[in-house]
Amino acid sequence: MLKQHRELSMYVRRIIENNEEAGIRPSKIYQSFIAAAGGHRELNFIEKDVRNYITREVRNVSEQEDAKKFRKYLLRMKKKNQNFFFELKLENDQLIELAFWADARSRAAFEYFEDVISFDTTYNTNREQAERESDAADFHSVILCATKSSAEAQFQEVYTHQKFREVQAQFRGKANYITRLTNSAIDYSLYEVGEQVSSLIFNKFVVTYDSIASRVKCQCLLFESRGILCRHALSMLSFERVTQVSPRYILERWSKKIKRRHTHIKSSHDEPLLEPRKSEELTAILHHAYDNVMVEMEELKAKRKGTCSLSYEDANLEAVNELQSPPRV
Repeated sequence: MLKQHRELSMYVRRIIENNEEAGIRPSKIYQSFIAAAGGHRELNFIEKDVRNYITREVRNVSEQEDAKKFRKYLLRMKKKNQNFFFELKLENDQLIELAFWADARSRAAFEYFEDVISFDTTYNTNREQAERESDAADFHSVILCATKSSAEAQFQEVYTHQKFREVQAQFRGKANYITRLTNSAIDYSLYEVGEQVSSLIFNKFVVTYDSIASRVKCQCLLFESRGILCRHALSMLSFERVTQVSPRYILERWSKKIKRRHTHIKSSHDEPLLEPRKSEELTAILHHAYDNVMVEMEELKAKRKGTCSLSYEDANLEAVNELQSPPRV
């Protein structure tokens, strides 16, 4: 069928929009048209026309509406809390091109950690409760060291259980590595730390160590990316018989004793989501009381049905007035 002979009528477009909103795939939508018409030869359009209409018209309108609603949401959050910050850039004033937002909690976290930006949708109360239980476990239980290294004991004493397990995995792993000095100067030394993974493959990492400043840097950059010393650096420190790790490598952010100020700031997403959960018990009590009132009302109306000639509205009003007080809750 030639392109100039193909078209989608208003009726067809409306059906496509309804089916797309219901989540039906374009191929299924087109098959429904074929079935209704009695064959594809009876249609003056093809499946590609359906797909193009959905892409260009239906979804484009949805994206425009999403952008408007998202902007209204950000403005509403800003109105609730002046510390809420956002920047929103729209393409042709319709589609979202760039979006950034940070509530008071995120800004406080960034002020403390300096290199942390957190994007989230909601804060889950169950997760917060699990974190509190985890914090309590950190204070009242101890994970045994995997080695006899006094350096490992430093992390055991300070870090949370979760983070210490990550560090402990590095201490276990360093036993498989061989360290040798390749170059040395007044202010630094260069080491090659390797592991034989097979008879033909030998993984090697370069570690730089400044003994005067107690600085260590590995080629793998694990500390720079995850904030924990790698097994290559630990192997080198063990080779140099360094028994205590420099405090700069024991980060306060992983400490179980840290007072995280930003966690005391309520997230801008918390209030509308958490308040209903807090009142679930009260809501259940009120529903129970309401059910009791309705039962008593129906019983009273049934008793009066044969003897009272009041209108339906008057009967209801009088029934409510004569009800006993609802049970105390």
